[in-house]
Amino acid sequence: MSLQQIQQHINQIKTSYQIPNKEFQNTFKLFESCVPFLKSENQEQLNQVYRALKRFRRRLENELKLNQTDYHAFVKKWKSLNITFVPLVYDVKLDFSKKIATLKYEDLINVNFNHHHYTSREMLKASMMIFQHLEVEQFANYNNLENLLTHINLNYNIVSYHNFTHAFALFQLLFCVYEKSDLKLFVSKQDIFAALLASLSHDINHKGVNNLYKVKKSKKLNKNICEQAVLESMHVSTLFNILAQNQQLNFLNYLPNAQQQEFKRILVSSILATDMGQHFNIFSCFKDRVNATIELRESQDITDPLIRYRGFNKENFDDRKFILNVLVHACDISNPCLEWDAYMKWSFLLAQEFQDQTIKEAAKGLEVTAMLQYKDKLTFFNGQTFFLNTFVLPQWQTIATLYPSLIELPNEVKRNLEILEEEKKKIAN
Repeated sequence: MSLQQIQQHINQIKTSYQIPNKEFQNTFKLFESCVPFLKSENQEQLNQVYRALKRFRRRLENELKLNQTDYHAFVKKWKSLNITFVPLVYDVKLDFSKKIATLKYEDLINVNFNHHHYTSREMLKASMMIFQHLEVEQFANYNNLENLLTHINLNYNIVSYHNFTHAFALFQLLFCVYEKSDLKLFVSKQDIFAALLASLSHDINHKGVNNLYKVKKSKKLNKNICEQAVLESMHVSTLFNILAQNQQLNFLNYLPNAQQQEFKRILVSSILATDMGQHFNIFSCFKDRVNATIELRESQDITDPLIRYRGFNKENFDDRKFILNVLVHACDISNPCLEWDAYMKWSFLLAQEFQDQTIKEAAKGLEVTAMLQYKDKLTFFNGQTFFLNTFVLPQWQTIATLYPSLIELPNEVKRNLEILEEEKKKIAN
């Protein structure tokens, strides 16, 4: 990074953006004032300024996107950067005639809620509606909570898939699961509050690349990192940094120590549970414990201590935490539980993000992850079939075994699998 490039970056921000408020204006003035004092030969200092300026620009972009949808922000940014769209993205069509002007509780417990129709600001408002419905003010002041959610939103990046809209989709579906099932009889208000906050935070600061990319990049740079849950650990760290830097918003400080520790344990473990590398370990344990719970539910006369030990007990905090971890992860990969058109919108946008990662890998001299490259629609549909059969359907069928009122979710996955087979036959013919 050179001093001239930093100056060009400053000028580009100055001419391309209308800086929204005093906080951003004052920060930008600091950058402008420090540039004349930078020395071209001090490469470390130049790099530090450039990284800070890059973070500032990202926060500025996210502040400006509050009043538009993440989808439109992504398309606008990608066009300005001349990034090529995969053909699937052109099939994403948003019908805003279906947008609900004034959201109500009944809208927010609709599994097929049209997330892409709403701006970040509208989704923040809907998030607060959900928290108010759950009456979480006993844990957090609503004004501070709303400000905290805004800070969380501003730390999401403009990418095609892992943006705030995706986080809100997870959050809203988890709320649906809670409201529509006996989960609300099993977990406490504090438990579900922690899991919902984890949902909104679970991909914070995601840059549109996966854990494998992070590992490959670190090896190329000869950096030693923990290769497990790289992104998920970063998401947790980012959230706690926001709380540390904004102590007035840190409601954890006002909880009794025991409650604070339990809240943190659910918050952290739920975010870490979204690591796909842990899927089979978590699912295997969950399925075994669901089977034991169903045995106990059907017969109270069972004396086998192992079955009684494996069955879920709502008085056990770790059992409540584990079920919420499973549900956060399941909601994270729940796009196939939506009706076909909504499911495809999300899948197309994820295909774009995968393709973008392979372009970054090639540009940085990393081994390209071939399975993420978009090839054609038939290959895409085959990949979807594999993912649904291997990960999504078994997990949601097991959840519906525990909570039968949720059976519509795995049933929708089955319907989407049938449509996928029909679409593949059309292509083959």
